[in-house]
Amino acid sequence: MTTPVPDQVLLYRNALEPLVTEEVKRQLEQLSPKLVKYINPEQVIAYALNRLPPLYATSIEGWTRQQQLAKTKLEKQIFLAVRQGLAAVQRDPLKVSTPLLFLEDKNSDN
Repeated sequence: MTTPVPDQVLLYRNALEPLVTEEVKRQLEQLSPKLVKYINPEQVIAYALNRLPPLYATSIEGWTRQQQLAKTKLEKQIFLAVRQGLAAVQRDPLKVSTPLLFLEDKNSDN
């Protein structure tokens, strides 16, 4: 196993992330503002992504292919995963939740 270079840029990305993020925004716009204030969009995104197949790409061509695949074959699944996420992650005012701050650890094996 090789050790990553400290300033190395990630060369892979899940093509579903921007599509799920857009779907969360669309569905949140349809809800009442009173309800929206109890929903953490990041939690909905994570919930939905964890229920969808990963579509990673390492090139522009792969990204385009994966995005097209997601738009044509997974559109309904994305919609449903986000809908379920919205229902699942409504904030409980009494529940403490500390956001995860993503500071990429270049030396981590995880």
